[in-house]
Amino acid sequence: MLQIYPELVNKLKKVNQNLQQNYQHNNSDKEIIRQKLRQAQADIRQIQRLSTEMLKDWMKGREVAAVDGSVNQTKGEAPHILYLFQALAKTTTGYECLKTDVYSPLLEQLDEDESPKNRRSHILAKLELLAATQLIEERSLRVLLMDGALYHYRIDAPEEWEELKKKALEHEVLLVGVSEEITTENLVKLAPFSTYLNQSHTYDRDLLFGVLEKEEMVFVEDIQSKAGLQSVWVRFSSDPAITGFDVLLEQADRKYEIASLLLTLTPRDGRGIPLWLDHIDREVRVTDKLVEALVEQYIDPEMRKRFFERKRGARPL
Repeated sequence: MLQIYPELVNKLKKVNQNLQQNYQHNNSDKEIIRQKLRQAQADIRQIQRLSTEMLKDWMKGREVAAVDGSVNQTKGEAPHILYLFQALAKTTTGYECLKTDVYSPLLEQLDEDESPKNRRSHILAKLELLAATQLIEERSLRVLLMDGALYHYRIDAPEEWEELKKKALEHEVLLVGVSEEITTENLVKLAPFSTYLNQSHTYDRDLLFGVLEKEEMVFVEDIQSKAGLQSVWVRFSSDPAITGFDVLLEQADRKYEIASLLLTLTPRDGRGIPLWLDHIDREVRVTDKLVEALVEQYIDPEMRKRFFERKRGARPL
């Protein structure tokens, strides 16, 4: 039976009380934030779901696709680890491009200014971009959804990012990064939001939690155009949390159409993410069981025991 210590319970209650004092919005707070958005010249508007006929007309006979990647590792501590990567780009009609890789710090020397984390980020981003580029070349796409903000690709794999961007513009494919984890703190840079600067954290997602109405979007020119990209915040479903998406600056005039498409692809009572992206996430995921099975089958038993098995795994229960 789980033993619960009163001291720990009291501390958790105190944390809960502090969170409520600092971050909980009532209806009055929400209206204040909406007023501040209007003062910051924000474009707040309802977006429209597309009917079947409207969607067919907008697609012009082309396809919707999504890209996602996954990485998992053997249980252990660096450098005695194997990392397994997969990236999948797939259309809603089932055509797919898959890229994979395996990385071990035991077999590769990092550059002086490169960390293992950066190396993993580079490999995963590169594979996603290569899969996406191949799909654009092989299929007639209307829109390509990518998991996460586009900005990180130009940081983690700049050469592959530039190639994908070039292909997307050449083939007139709308490139869209969809983000559920929004960690920016841009609203507090605007004068109307300066009163929130005394909070310990002022993430945009927290300030806007429950503020937007269902199927409503907001765009603030002064803080949502950066590094050749433009971003938008939307509430796609009954979930009060916002979802973000960004587009190439060259395609930014299509952001309202894209918002309607993403809304159409998102379940009304879901978590606010287009269904096809969630499908790709499940399909490409490198699970613990997959890692264990592959390592057991393809890594020599002596090498496996020497490098990739932990003693703590043999602890008595």
